Amino acid sequence: MMLRESQSNQFVGLILEQLNTGSCFLRQVGVWSLKMNTDQIVEYTAYYGTSGSDETNGIYRQFLSNAPLSLDDPELISHHNKAGFMRLNRKGDLLYAIETGSEGEGQVNAFSRDSSTGDLSLLGSQAAGGGGLCHLNLDRSERWLLSTSYNDAFVTVFPLAVDGTVGELSQSFQLEGAGSQANPERQEAPHAHSVYTDPTNRYVFVCDLGMDRIYVYAFDVETGVLTPASTPYAKAVPGSGPRHLAFHGCERWVYAINELNGTVALYDWNSEVGQLTARQSVKTLPSDFMGSSTTAEILIHPNNRYLYASNRGHDSIVVYSVDESDGSLALVQRISSGGGHPRNFILDKSGQLLAVANRDSNNIVFFEVNQESGMLVQQKTVENVPVCTCIRLLGPES
Repeated sequence: MMLRESQSNQFVGLILEQLNTGSCFLRQVGVWSLKMNTDQIVEYTAYYGTSGSDETNGIYRQFLSNAPLSLDDPELISHHNKAGFMRLNRKGDLLYAIETGSEGEGQVNAFSRDSSTGDLSLLGSQAAGGGGLCHLNLDRSERWLLSTSYNDAFVTVFPLAVDGTVGELSQSFQLEGAGSQANPERQEAPHAHSVYTDPTNRYVFVCDLGMDRIYVYAFDVETGVLTPASTPYAKAVPGSGPRHLAFHGCERWVYAINELNGTVALYDWNSEVGQLTARQSVKTLPSDFMGSSTTAEILIHPNNRYLYASNRGHDSIVVYSVDESDGSLALVQRISSGGGHPRNFILDKSGQLLAVANRDSNNIVFFEVNQESGMLVQQKTVENVPVCTCIRLLGPES
């Protein structure tokens, strides 16, 4: 259907009006659909973070394009020890990566990124409050960098300078408790696995695998200080082990992937009072699977109609549809990840491409995403990226 200019302006105006009033459906479909052009060739720069410690590990760069998918050879551009998780800013000119120091201490590295070449230049490093880091995130204002360390359960907040340089930590604290003990081997103590700010940037969530809790903190964007919310945590099912979160575009629904019991849990989020309320739990594994498997990553499609999660052991990506009325999930597909131990995966901003880091098979597998069904079709594989655990993908829309 073609629209005259006047009709198009009216349509866009309606979308903006609905967005301002918080319409879920138009947040899901309207503006996203205006940006799509599946026939256009799109060029990307991919960065791969690896978790090994030898000279082949660090951050890799690869150039690629789609329609059809074409891949250059990946190359190691920055050697670092256990640089297994990274985060890009919205503009795409800054990249932050974790690293483990020679004594096991956690630290963060800041890089400036050359948009024309994809080269990374180290701006500086800062020590975190605890041991080796597992996750980091930017707050919504991009004035603060937050990180978590798994083994000793530290949460650290760093200030960011205008040029992206990381300042000395402004706050660091250790989660307390004896672990939930539901899984004695994995839940003997707190384990801070990830950290996120909510869409309002007034709260911070920390997934604690060891305590079976999702902690909620009030966040002061002026000082970077976290203080426990009035309801300081949401209890997860004993033995579930919350790992990562995904936020729906409506800003009312939060999805947690639980590492130990292979589930995705839906929570209602009330930003007025800072409270998470559990409402649904779905299995990531088929009912007849008898082996050992844990989950890893979770993401929402840019159109907010589909959710993706990874299984390690079953070695698969599972796809769910998201009910636009209440956020509930329904199974759409399970598909092989194309390798062993799919740790992290990423969707490009258009939602047309999904890339999976298979840690144990040292490969990255690219999938085409069906825009109507959300289903995945395997396309191409990148070999010989050692112990890859994180992917970041930049295209012209970034």
